[in-house]
Amino acid sequence: MKNLAVTGLVAAIILSGCSESNSAHGSASPEVTAKTSTSLIEASPKHNAAGDSTEETFFLNKTLGWKAVYHFQGMAREDMELYQTKNAGRDWKKISDSSQSGSTLPGGVKSGFVFTSGTEGWITANAPWQGKIGLFKTNDGGVSWSEVPLIVPDLLSTAQIRVGPPLFLSENLGILLTRPDAADHTLLYITKDGGQSWKSFVDNASGEYSGITWSISEGVMNVKYDNKTLSISVPD
Repeated sequence: MKNLAVTGLVAAIILSGCSESNSAHGSASPEVTAKTSTSLIEASPKHNAAGDSTEETFFLNKTLGWKAVYHFQGMAREDMELYQTKNAGRDWKKISDSSQSGSTLPGGVKSGFVFTSGTEGWITANAPWQGKIGLFKTNDGGVSWSEVPLIVPDLLSTAQIRVGPPLFLSENLGILLTRPDAADHTLLYITKDGGQSWKSFVDNASGEYSGITWSISEGVMNVKYDNKTLSISVPD
C-alpha cells in the first residue's frame, strides 16, 4: 500500500512536539490509511512485478477522502483509478480512471498523492524523465489533472529526478523534496502561496526560508517550523 510519503521511496513523516495533524486546514486533519497511525506514516515495499496492485487512501477529514488503486504494468508504467468518499468510506465513487479515453491522470509510476482542500490535490509520479519534476495538480477534487511545470536548475537539466508528494505545513506553506540521480546534489522546492509558485533550492543541504529551517544529511531532511520538528526521508 502506498501512503502520503512515497511507496518504495521510503518516505516517513514523523512529527514530534506537536499534534498528530500536519493538515493544511487546522481542524481538517489529513489521514492516510496504512498499517500505522497518522502520527507515524511509513511506506510499505513498492510493488515490483507487472500486474501487482496497491491502494492508497487519504482522508482530509473524518468524512471526505480519496482512494487510489494502482496497477503496475512495468517499464515505468502504471494504471490508476481514483475514488472519492463523502461518508467516511462507506461508499466510494470512481471519479477518474487512467484506462478511460481522455483521462488526465499522470503517467509514470505514482509516488503518492495529497489533498489540501475539497478541490485542490496533488499527485507525484516518477519515470525516466530528464530534467523534469513529475508534479500534477487537480482543482476539481480529482476529476481532472494537469502538470505543474517546475523550473529545474541548469546543472540538473539532464538528470532524472525522483520526487515524493508535497508536504503542506500550513494552508500556504509546503515542501516538495526530490532526489536527483546526479551525485552529490540536493534539490527541494518550497511554496508559500499554496502551490501557486515554487522556489527551488539546489545544493542547499541546510537553510532557512519563510520560517522553515532545514538540514539534509544521510538521506533524511530534518525540518523545523512553528515549534514543530519533522523528519522526511529523501526519495531513493
